[in-house]
Amino acid sequence: MGAMRKKVFEKTELEKRLEAEAAAEEASQEVAGIEEAPSEEDEDLPNLEVLPEVNVPALLGERDALKEQLLRARADFDNYRKRVARDDARLRKTAAEGVVRDLLPVLDNLDRALEHAEDDSGGLAQGVGMVRNQFFDVLVRHGLDVIPSVGHGFDPHVHEAVTCAPSADVPPNHVVQEFQKGYRLGDYVLRPAKVMVSAAPPAAPGLCRGAPPEAPGLCRGAPPEALVETQDETEEASEKSDPQP
Repeated sequence: MGAMRKKVFEKTELEKRLEAEAAAEEASQEVAGIEEAPSEEDEDLPNLEVLPEVNVPALLGERDALKEQLLRARADFDNYRKRVARDDARLRKTAAEGVVRDLLPVLDNLDRALEHAEDDSGGLAQGVGMVRNQFFDVLVRHGLDVIPSVGHGFDPHVHEAVTCAPSADVPPNHVVQEFQKGYRLGDYVLRPAKVMVSAAPPAAPGLCRGAPPEAPGLCRGAPPEALVETQDETEEASEKSDPQP
């Protein structure tokens, strides 16, 4: 019985000694790990030995170049967007341009038929007039508009001058007669109006333009003495030309 207690006691002492050695070994390992492991502050610091040298002026120049390219790209895209919107709006307005242009001769022939109708009160003329008005209303709904001409100033953008004629009643460079109507579709001129343009009347012989008729040989604004001097010179010339008796 005493021998067994002795063995149990010895085993207990042996276990205590082994546990103490194991604890000491773990403590030494923890101390070594703490010494080898870097701290959090050391991890946050950059490794100055690994980073290459940085050329700050070159990086700033590259940044400015990229910024300029970005601004140019944005401006080009904005211009492209505006151009596409403008072209789309024009396309919607002039979608029927080709068809309307081809139908203009039909409208011209209907107008000629009404102009040459012998009796406007006849049923045929009235029927043609109704067809013409209905046809014209359909074209107007698609954007067709008549270019005004007679009585208006000559505009080379919408008028085509076929001839000119002097007129004392109409100011110069005004349309006095229309040979063919002009039409526009929105802001686009489908066909300019063919017109006759007024010109200033020619001056009378011996008169300056704007001189009063009672003063031949004088321009407006000349003093009356000039007329007397002119008459004296004329009389002297006639006396010299007459033969002596």
